[in-house]
Amino acid sequence: YLPMMRVHTFLLSLPLFPTASSAFLPPLHFPISRRGGAFPVPDIANLPHLLEQLALIEIRFNATTREYTGNRVVRVPNKVRGTQGSTVLLGEVGRDENWYTTLPLGEPAQHVNTDLDMLSADWWVFSTKSNKGSFFLDFNSKTYIDSKSPLSFPTCRLPSDVLHLFVIRRAVPVTFAHCRPAQQWSRSLLPNGAYLGLAPSTHLSQLKTTSLMPQLIEREIIDRPMWSIVLLSSHEGLFSMGGTVIATVKGLEEGTKPALVHTSQHGELKRDENKGKESTKDLKPEFDWDNEWKWIKVRGSEGWWQVSIDGIWIEGEIILHDQPIILDVNTPFIVAPPQAAQTFYASISGSKRLPPPHDRFYAYPCLNTPQLYFEFGGWKAEVFTGKRDPVISASGGGLSLGRMATGSEHCIGVVVESRLGVGEDGGAGLADTWIIGEPFFRDVHVAFDWESKQVGMQRV
Repeated sequence: YLPMMRVHTFLLSLPLFPTASSAFLPPLHFPISRRGGAFPVPDIANLPHLLEQLALIEIRFNATTREYTGNRVVRVPNKVRGTQGSTVLLGEVGRDENWYTTLPLGEPAQHVNTDLDMLSADWWVFSTKSNKGSFFLDFNSKTYIDSKSPLSFPTCRLPSDVLHLFVIRRAVPVTFAHCRPAQQWSRSLLPNGAYLGLAPSTHLSQLKTTSLMPQLIEREIIDRPMWSIVLLSSHEGLFSMGGTVIATVKGLEEGTKPALVHTSQHGELKRDENKGKESTKDLKPEFDWDNEWKWIKVRGSEGWWQVSIDGIWIEGEIILHDQPIILDVNTPFIVAPPQAAQTFYASISGSKRLPPPHDRFYAYPCLNTPQLYFEFGGWKAEVFTGKRDPVISASGGGLSLGRMATGSEHCIGVVVESRLGVGEDGGAGLADTWIIGEPFFRDVHVAFDWESKQVGMQRV
């Protein structure tokens, strides 16, 4: 556990300017929190709540579809037909259990809670008539300049104002979409706040405006189109733009180059050719997860941060090969395709599927928590360890969502079965795809390179 005060103290200790050892501008770091606190893992699993969470995940992922643009398959928002009041942006400002940071906008600064979203691509501020959320009041800012014409999206305009970056002691002019639903619309009762889409494709943009990170690059505040997330506990972490916090710390400690080097310096790394006969001893031991990064190319339909996991290992044996995954920190589970979920739990002795209506969940013996690894390019990362957060590592360790019942020796597993795309023609590309959510981010520091369309990973 790392109190947020220590996070702020740590950020203030980072350098304001490039070190002599690096030609790059240092990244910007922002504390992040999980709205509502840690995902609840009580001693007894709350199955109705878990089922509700699964339904919300499906709503978020079903909000887009695939289409052809030229010779490419891209992911785009679903087209909604109806009144302007039914035309909504991807995402939900102020949603409980979203990860968010705070951005100081305007003069004087107004601290606006900004939800981070890996499934959308727009940056927008949402002002409603409700008294919920965090407010941005344009009439209270001396530097707010409204746009002369509205955006093509209903009720949104493109004003400019200043963003305060207190760590580097600068106020930077920025533009952002400012959306205000009409008073008669039901959306005017939703929380105030802001939303920052982090998806790597502009095809997911509904506003067709310039997001925050490209503006910071244009203003020469940062110089690398890269962002990263590291979770320090089950409810706190750091969000970085322009690099990673590990790079900054390593650069300070070593007095040489930052640990995060340009992705072009990472060549493709081959797996053992004996693919069907691996054991953990075959994985390359010379790779130092603590001091190096592993980079994987984004694949699949252009839109989300989708990569391929080479193997899933349980107790030293590989059980699944070449699985497509989508990374999303706001998903509280690991969501697996039906056949993959069944294979996963069949590999854990004593596991069983729950009866309907909770048959998308599985239980395993609490005292038989297996050692689990995800393999990327011949190297493995141990996952679901629960080592850094006692809240998560109660009954059944980091794999557990709580016991089945009072006195039960079985725990509900965090790997749950997906129904996304099942029974649909093509399934919008989701039928055979894993969603790798927050539990993975607790053990692995993840970086996202917009320019090279790569995902980097390092042990937290």
